[in-house]
Amino acid sequence: MPSITIKGYDYEYHDEEIIDFNEGLIGLPEMRHAVLIPLPDYRPFCWLASMDDEKTRFIVVNPYEIFDDYSPAEYAILNESETDVLAIVKIHSDWHKTTINLRAPIFINRASNRGVQLVLTESPYRLSESLPRN
Repeated sequence: MPSITIKGYDYEYHDEEIIDFNEGLIGLPEMRHAVLIPLPDYRPFCWLASMDDEKTRFIVVNPYEIFDDYSPAEYAILNESETDVLAIVKIHSDWHKTTINLRAPIFINRASNRGVQLVLTESPYRLSESLPRN
């Protein structure tokens, strides 16, 4: 089974788990293949790790896990039963300053393992939304 190293740790994955981004991510057009690595100790957060560049790694989360009322309008055009939504998280050393990008979610179709990142142009969501304090 292949593995990927992130921050000194090896994580195993299956080849069929590789996500294809035909157009890359916004600002990273060269990121065409990635794998999602769950972080059991930090659930619901995961790594989204590029297979094309070992330095390109993001912490992501399903925004519905944190924001109950999150509802990107563009999501209606996708098959909801087969599509996962992820948002990139910007971790700050002061946890209260950690933000999540709700304006440019990543959509992943589980059936085809294809992904796309969209910018929600007509949206109240921000690129750097503060995490809710519980």
